[in-house]
Amino acid sequence: MKKLWILLLLPLLLLQCHRRNPLDVDVSKVPVKVRIDRFDRKFYGASPAQLPALKKAYPLLFSSDVPDSVWAAKMQDTLLLKLKHQVDSVYPDNRFITKQLTGVFKHVKYYYPRFRVPLTITLFSDWDYTKRSLLADTLHFLFIDNFLGRNNSVYAGVPRYIARTMTPRHLAVFTAASVAEQKVPYPQTHTLLNKMIYYGKILYLTRAFVPQVPDSILLGYSATKMKWAEENEANIWLYFLDNKLLYSTDPKLDTRFLDLSPFSKFYAGIDNQSPGMIGRYLGYRIVQAYMRRTHTPVQALARKPADEIFRQSKYKPE
Repeated sequence: MKKLWILLLLPLLLLQCHRRNPLDVDVSKVPVKVRIDRFDRKFYGASPAQLPALKKAYPLLFSSDVPDSVWAAKMQDTLLLKLKHQVDSVYPDNRFITKQLTGVFKHVKYYYPRFRVPLTITLFSDWDYTKRSLLADTLHFLFIDNFLGRNNSVYAGVPRYIARTMTPRHLAVFTAASVAEQKVPYPQTHTLLNKMIYYGKILYLTRAFVPQVPDSILLGYSATKMKWAEENEANIWLYFLDNKLLYSTDPKLDTRFLDLSPFSKFYAGIDNQSPGMIGRYLGYRIVQAYMRRTHTPVQALARKPADEIFRQSKYKPE
């Protein structure tokens, strides 16, 4: 009877081993100290009389081309003060931010031991969702107003496919992505395939820095769109092959398959069902296949040539 139970359980144990995320590494002993400077509170909680002191303390954040009257007006702007109220309600202290950044930077340092944890300065992007997280040497600029929750009233005019990514859960993802973007050089040959693999590398590294995050959050897809991408992966790949898109340098393909958008553009009836940036998704899947087959160290991925990754991945979705 005991042997029978072992035989019955063996397939389940093998399946669990197969499903185990190889990027879910133990970082508990990686030393990291996160420092957060809430500039957003200092600026919007100050009076115009305090502006000179702020400019002296944060010279990088104040352009000399902008007169003081503009900065003073921003301090007292009704809409920006409403935004401050929302930010303060979601992030009344730094505990959540610290926890998220600690997780990201521990994983970065695990793979890149020489990585220096930057000072994080929180800012407002003033509803500019293209600015989320930016690394500049020893500084990390985190635009905190982009992570208030998809249904927050301040996002009333933001398209739903973008607002979906404006949650506290995405704070770690965009921070991790800003680190990954610094590691991966942009391809010199601008074929669609090279750019797909470029974005695939960034997504893979981002996932390495936030390994617990599901692919839907990583890619910014809804559950429905994520399922569509997974179920139609082979058909999408055949479309790219049949239309000879992989080695095309047509810049219009970026807007169709790589750029942020509500859906990808096959110019067919399926367009509205598809998620945007489907080319990035395929690039991510190619990189995943390559890493599974070659067991390349994560820190070596960034500079691997795209043609080598594609060839050795033997990518062929079923």
